[in-house]
Amino acid sequence: MSSVEELSGKKRAILIAAEKCFAAQSYEGVSIRDIAHEAGVPIALIGYYFGAKNELYHAIYEHHSGYIAERLNGLRHARTHSAPGTTLEAIIAAFVLPVLKLNEKAEGANFSRMVMRGVIDQHEASERITREFYDPMAREFIAALHDALPHAPADSVYWSYQFALGALLHHVVDTRIERLSDGLCPARQADLAAPYLLRFITDGIKAATRVG
Repeated sequence: MSSVEELSGKKRAILIAAEKCFAAQSYEGVSIRDIAHEAGVPIALIGYYFGAKNELYHAIYEHHSGYIAERLNGLRHARTHSAPGTTLEAIIAAFVLPVLKLNEKAEGANFSRMVMRGVIDQHEASERITREFYDPMAREFIAALHDALPHAPADSVYWSYQFALGALLHHVVDTRIERLSDGLCPARQADLAAPYLLRFITDGIKAATRVG
């Protein structure tokens, strides 16, 4: 499936508008009329291209499936091809960096907020997305952590995934750090944020999974 950037014309406008609407409101709060108004297209055109609202919602994730696949493939590579002593760091980088890169773009930031809303609201459409796109990546991440930390208690590995995801999601949707730091920490500038976030998650997992 192509990315949103590779589409053209009204179909691209609809996907971008839908992302923006789903980022700003809950899934239930967004209507097809809202999306059509934002995109500047007739309501019927949305149905022609995408079908019902839940199918349009799913199509957005399909068009971002390249970045999701990049994370999954990166996790697999880190799990099997990392140099000795660097596996955990490589796993965290594969999990985090594609998200930060995507979030630098305005459309990517809308998608990040949309993902966060789906996690919070947990409606039927987002449950389908989680199972289809994100559960395979979560399981790969957890399996990679088990490999990298073979002596860690099993429950600590699962909690580490949960908390790592929380830190990542919070960072990409909350830009308040720019105001709190008086502009010293641009939230969406990946090259500035990445070293700190990677270290925070990596060291946190090491501490959380330590035996004794």
